[in-house]
Amino acid sequence: MSLEGLFTWLSEEIKWALFIVLFIALIVTAFKRAWIAMIGVIIGLAFIGIFIVNPDILINISEFFAEKLNLGN
Repeated sequence: MSLEGLFTWLSEEIKWALFIVLFIALIVTAFKRAWIAMIGVIIGLAFIGIFIVNPDILINISEFFAEKLNLGN
């Protein structure tokens, strides 16, 4: 058994645990009307959604900014 399979399984489980924790925090902050904390939770969910679930988007974002700023030529 290689460690790659264990790492893949563990990263998937951590991803789902973070989603569950942040959704619970979102519900709690909405119930308490803690709007600033709720915005932080929403940013955390967006961070997980963009960079942990689909890390290849980092390449697309960097290529977009390089194209717009005329970098690399």
